[in-house]
Amino acid sequence: MYLGKVDVNTYEKGAGREFLVSNGLGSYGFSTVIGANTRREHGLLVVRPTGEVRHSVLVSKVEETVLSNGKKYQLSTNRYKDLVYPDGFRYIQEYKGNPFPNMLFVIHGTFIKKSIFMPQGETCTVIRYEAVSAPQKIQLELRPLFAHRLNCEIRSEYKQNDFAVATSGGQTIKAEGYGLSSFCTATKGKWEIKPLWFENVMYEQDDVQNVSGDSLWAPGVLTLEMNEGDVAFMVLSGEDRHYTPEQLEEFFRSETERYSELLKKASFEPSNTAACDMIVAAYHLIDNKEDKPAKIYSGYPSTERRSRDTFVALPGLALATGRADIVESALHNWLKKCRENDTVMPERIAEDGQLATAGADNGLWFVYAAEKYLKGTKDAEIARGVMDIVDRYMQGIELLDLTVEKGAFLSVNSENPARHWMNSVVSGKNVVTRKGCLVELNALWYNALRTAEKCAAELGDSAAEKKYADTADKFKAEFEKMFWDDAHGCLCDWILADGSEKSSSVRPNQILAASLPYAALSEEAVKKIIRVCWDALYTTYGLRTLDPKDDKFKGRAEGSEETLNKARYRGTAWTWLLGQFITAYTKAYPENKRVAWMFIRPFSSHLRHGGLGCVAEFFDGTMPYKPHGDVLNAMAHGEMLRVLYENLENK
Repeated sequence: MYLGKVDVNTYEKGAGREFLVSNGLGSYGFSTVIGANTRREHGLLVVRPTGEVRHSVLVSKVEETVLSNGKKYQLSTNRYKDLVYPDGFRYIQEYKGNPFPNMLFVIHGTFIKKSIFMPQGETCTVIRYEAVSAPQKIQLELRPLFAHRLNCEIRSEYKQNDFAVATSGGQTIKAEGYGLSSFCTATKGKWEIKPLWFENVMYEQDDVQNVSGDSLWAPGVLTLEMNEGDVAFMVLSGEDRHYTPEQLEEFFRSETERYSELLKKASFEPSNTAACDMIVAAYHLIDNKEDKPAKIYSGYPSTERRSRDTFVALPGLALATGRADIVESALHNWLKKCRENDTVMPERIAEDGQLATAGADNGLWFVYAAEKYLKGTKDAEIARGVMDIVDRYMQGIELLDLTVEKGAFLSVNSENPARHWMNSVVSGKNVVTRKGCLVELNALWYNALRTAEKCAAELGDSAAEKKYADTADKFKAEFEKMFWDDAHGCLCDWILADGSEKSSSVRPNQILAASLPYAALSEEAVKKIIRVCWDALYTTYGLRTLDPKDDKFKGRAEGSEETLNKARYRGTAWTWLLGQFITAYTKAYPENKRVAWMFIRPFSSHLRHGGLGCVAEFFDGTMPYKPHGDVLNAMAHGEMLRVLYENLENK
């Protein structure tokens, strides 16, 4: 991941490229390559305090100034209400993203290299400054800006005494405010305590636009002198940590080597740098504390924990990257919560352990992930869990408005949008009305029945094996006839079990009926579905959520929050669906892998914009295909890795 001068020589170019570092324990650093924060969620040290629902931004950024030959050069960049100041981006010569973010600032003959990383297992962000070239001694002034707020908020109003600062021995200062504490430690230099507020800092990439700007607090400035070859570290942490320069250099070396180790561990050999970047970025999405079950974050900046996102993403994020232990840990934890919830898979697990139930398909996505996990290992507990979940669905689930119709089909007997993934509501009205037998729900159901049949055989339960096989056979005999839409030559998005009403819209949910490991369709039907999705829904970065010919089509997510929410499921293109499309294509046309590569190759360019090395959540369904949502999304990123591993680059 290399960016040259031409890639960052304007504010717009640099502010549109974001980097991410994380420590594997849920803390992260997130900003732009030019150092200007453009989202509320941006910050060099962002943590989730114990018991809190959301992350908090402790340290927003560090303002940097170089004094050389009697002149001051400000390396920082900020966006205020009426101007961009300073414009330090013009001193950036290059940016390198591997093994972690590195920026090279050039001021005449002075070259200063800045590296940002989070040591694995340590809740701190380390910034390393190196005077690569300095014809004469220079002075570096560093001023950390503290936020101490939730990452979904801004602070437009403040009082002068909202923060307090204290020295904590040597080159450490402690900032206290708004119930939070954070520390800033340097390996050299001298602090001058001089509190100052930075007001009206604007975040133009926020999905929700704020009229008011943010306020950040600076306790003082650290001044240090550097000669050519000198190195200085600044450590930002939520606890009072003291590291020697030698320890920090060891962290620097370890993190440098870690990049190569992650690639070696992957289950497939990446054939290009884009795949390498994606493998490494996948690690940001997994919170893997030793004493707790592995958590999968929905993405950045959302950082939520949702079951559907977890199960869709796990095969790519963990199996493709050689981390089957993560899949094992996550599946066992969710299965435990499912059993605590009357064998109904919850939608979310709150930090306090409370369960929220919503989606009718969450349990079936568990079975999907379990099937892929069980291919590489024997796990009787997970296999039994698959059977228990399928048995629960066979009874109908009142909590999910779910019944079994015609002895084999699952039907959602309400228009509650929370029952499926297209769940936006605007002004009290569903953006997408879906009810009855949903096509993706039933595709997942057939896949689950066949998976349960296999699990029962593995566990020697012949009666259960026959029960699942009989239901699956009955389902397969009727599925294509029931859902087929002659007018469009593909499957209906939903249909009432008695056939009295059905959807007339062409949507991408049907692709799951062709892509899942077990499909209930004829080969001819699969190819027709692929062709319709290709012709009507495919864009460069995903499948549209609605056919452009539909009167309700809205291809761009722009304007008000209301308009944006309507567009999400009325025309924008979702990348995770493209992953399923590619899998369906490679199953139907195994000899055309060259064409399948063409569907994924455009992401090599996307990975150099937006979140660097990251796959965004969804895109506009029309030109110019602008990305939206999470800059790194678990489902989207995981699906691209899964396709590489399972369909394109498997050994």
